[in-house]
Amino acid sequence: MNKATIFAVGSLALLLGTGPGIVEAAGQSTYASAPAEKPSKLAMPHRVTGEVMSVDPSGKTLTVKNSKGKEFMLTADADAAPRLNDLKVGDRVKVSYKKSHGQMVATKITELTQSRTAHQTTK
Repeated sequence: MNKATIFAVGSLALLLGTGPGIVEAAGQSTYASAPAEKPSKLAMPHRVTGEVMSVDPSGKTLTVKNSKGKEFMLTADADAAPRLNDLKVGDRVKVSYKKSHGQMVATKITELTQSRTAHQTTK
């Protein structure tokens, strides 16, 4: 190998190795341990109702599957994050969220109660 090739490969390896450290040092951690920042007041509100597929209180994330089978991965803001501790897989929820900085930010999480009559069958 010639010296130019060795230098190019070494430089590329150095850049790839320090890339994640540069991103984290810039305050853009790749881990979702902090609540999402509040979306802009101008962001359009959305809602999804469905079943909790996964919940991660420490990562402040929640995945909800709606009745059509579409899954929504949401990051809770500071107001909604405490509700994640009360949820478990299989719970039915209604989540209000806004799209902000490329992610869906849950602003309100409401657990839905299932009525007994809805699950009873007539003989």
